[in-house]
This record gives sequence, C-alpha cells and structure tokens, in this order.
Amino acid sequence: MGLLWEILLSLLCALGLGLLGALLFGRLLRPIPGGDLWLLIPGRGDGARLEQEVRGAMWLRGLGLLNCPVVIVDLGLTGQGRALAFQLLARWNSLVLWPGDHLSELLQTEEHDQQKGGN
Repeated sequence: MGLLWEILLSLLCALGLGLLGALLFGRLLRPIPGGDLWLLIPGRGDGARLEQEVRGAMWLRGLGLLNCPVVIVDLGLTGQGRALAFQLLARWNSLVLWPGDHLSELLQTEEHDQQKGGN
C-alpha cells in the first residue's frame, strides 16, 4: 500500500511541476503587454466561427497571455449572427461589438480616453 501512495504522490508532483512549467513558459513567451494592441474578430454572416474565436481569445485572457481589448467587428452579421454576438457579450462583459464601418471611431474613442488619463 505504501508503494501505491508513493507512485500516486510522484505522479501528482510530476503533474504539478508540468503545470507550473507550462504557466512559466507561457509567461516567458507572452507578447507585448497590451498598449496599442487590439484583437479584432471579424463577424460575418451567421457567425459560424465567431463563438470559437471569441472563446479562444477569452481563454488566452484567462491564462494571462493576452492583455488587450477584444472587439467583434460587425462586417455583415445576419440576425442570427448578431444574436450570437449578443450572447457572447452577455457572457464576457469585457468583449465589445462594433460596426465595421465605424472602426476608426472606436480607435479615436480609445485615444480620447488615454488623453483624459484613462487606460
């Protein structure tokens, strides 16, 4: 019985070290910390790949590997696609939906916030 516990404890330690190594490796390879970087996810049609792309971006944010605004750019979403985008916005409040033809206004808004002493 003592041998079984030693094996289980060794496996648990190895898994813990592997997880710690993966997290530290991710921190070392982490790109620039944010600044003027924006992640724009194009939304088209019924948003077939939209949820996967947003989930991936939010997963990276959760790991601390992505530190920038995530924006869904509406490039012709249908009613179904827009409904999906609103569901995603409700799930993640840091996500932004923006019309594609007004994208320059989003960037100007961010510059204005920075000049006022914001983020």
